[in-house]
Amino acid sequence: MKKTKILSLVSLGAFLLTTSGCTDYDFDSKYEDPSKVTQVTISNLMVGVFQKVKDYDVYEYNRFFGFDSQFTGKYAQTFGYSNTTDMYTPGYIPAIDGQWDNVYSALAQFRKLESLYEEESAAEQAQDEAFYLAAKVQLYDFFAATVDVFGDMPFSEACTLPLTNDVGKSYAHYDKAEDIYKTILDELKEIAPRFRSIPTPRNFNTQDFINNGDMDKWERYANSLRLRLAMRVAAQGDLQAEGRTAIKEILENPSAYPLIEEQENNILIVNQKSGQLNFTAGHGLGDWVTNRLASGAIIDRMLGHGNYDMTSNDPLSGVYVKGEDDPRILLNFNPVKITNQNTGQLDEHRYLGTDLTVADELTEYYNSQAQDEVNTSNTGFSQITQKGFFWENDKFDMLIMASPEIHFLKAESYEMGYGVAKNEAKAEEEFKKAVSQSITLYYYYDSVSTGENARRYNAPTAEETASFAAAKWNSTEYADKLDAIITQKCLHFVFLASREAWSDIRRTGYPSGLAFPEVAGTITNVPNRWRYPNTEVNYNPYYKEVSAEDTYYHKLFWAK
Repeated sequence: MKKTKILSLVSLGAFLLTTSGCTDYDFDSKYEDPSKVTQVTISNLMVGVFQKVKDYDVYEYNRFFGFDSQFTGKYAQTFGYSNTTDMYTPGYIPAIDGQWDNVYSALAQFRKLESLYEEESAAEQAQDEAFYLAAKVQLYDFFAATVDVFGDMPFSEACTLPLTNDVGKSYAHYDKAEDIYKTILDELKEIAPRFRSIPTPRNFNTQDFINNGDMDKWERYANSLRLRLAMRVAAQGDLQAEGRTAIKEILENPSAYPLIEEQENNILIVNQKSGQLNFTAGHGLGDWVTNRLASGAIIDRMLGHGNYDMTSNDPLSGVYVKGEDDPRILLNFNPVKITNQNTGQLDEHRYLGTDLTVADELTEYYNSQAQDEVNTSNTGFSQITQKGFFWENDKFDMLIMASPEIHFLKAESYEMGYGVAKNEAKAEEEFKKAVSQSITLYYYYDSVSTGENARRYNAPTAEETASFAAAKWNSTEYADKLDAIITQKCLHFVFLASREAWSDIRRTGYPSGLAFPEVAGTITNVPNRWRYPNTEVNYNPYYKEVSAEDTYYHKLFWAK
């Protein structure tokens, strides 16, 4: 198997400096970043890889405000925005470039880990294999997510400078995105079963702050990541056959390829005991009042009577109906009350999200007249619930991968016949599990929240979640069953990982009915990818290889 050498020269500074604006120092002191110690070992280099992913993906400033709400959340319409010039331009571009810097900083540390590992004897490698494989799985997850943003990236020839000090040989060509995907898919297949037989090093349990040394979870994580990436490429593109083969292999051999299928299998950094991953005002969020608005597109898909519309004759417009509507909306957004411009009556307990197609004058009225029923100091559109299940919850676990996503992937496979025989009964079964488990996960977060607005609502019973899931599968509102699957999957990812929702929109064209009006800004419509950071453009001489495709509208190889 060909060893992968990874790092972009232009990202070397990120590796050497290893800085992050939102790192919790108590956490870092326990799991020390190798760039801050005088001697590095394979075990603390694994921690270094984990750290760089954590520093970017933890639900604080960079991830939520800079990346999700200002970037991918816009394009998946998980966050509400008005139809204005430059609405498709992120408000904080350094956060996007920060993902590029962080992924190469992580990969640089992995490159050093790999070098040390290759120099060891067979006996030493046996003792350190767990560190090597765990770092590689986490690294590949983050790298693939970055490919999904930028496309082609330096990969196979990169990461030589820290080892050779040869600047001339350190410049890295760009690998095609599909080649990177193929390498990761192939290696994950080989990696996953190794977790069953390798020994657990003495300090692995304490250094592994993701799965706490649980080899079964690492195997499930590797297989589940492979399934996610296989599904990404299964519909179209150069890796369609490879994707479908991987799906078939995984789904038809569940004992050989166990997945994250139950809540106890979820891959996350647990925050319950330490409070080290605080998603609070003091960690960069509570003072930011922009981009907290609910999306009308999301509310439309969560409520049977749709987003509140005072021009509608429906008295239930924007109203949550128990047993009929999505119970996650109660945790996501605050309801408002507003004097109906048409009737003069006070409409209460309404969910009102921004609608990109609404006329400016009506938007102005909503903004000035709607009164938040939870945070009474707020006026305007429904806002993400502050001090609730998500916002200002200092017990919010950092979620890496969870069982609802896996069941959505399986539902899509059986519905579309990707790799496996088309089986609508199995698709329905997996869809219902996915929706039910997503609701359960959201209410779990609510149950452990420290926010004063948490636990306002009782969690639905198992029977109620099952009934809701069945209704969504049988609903006539969807263009087809794939629309139902992707819509519910996007609703699952609304706050947990909006970049996944954006990828699904680009890959499938669903959810149906999303409106993306053209605007007069630099970016006139929702982009297909993001442009490379200026540092890459200015300092990597091989940028010329990809410059012609470095536009906002160049499609990734797996996009529809």
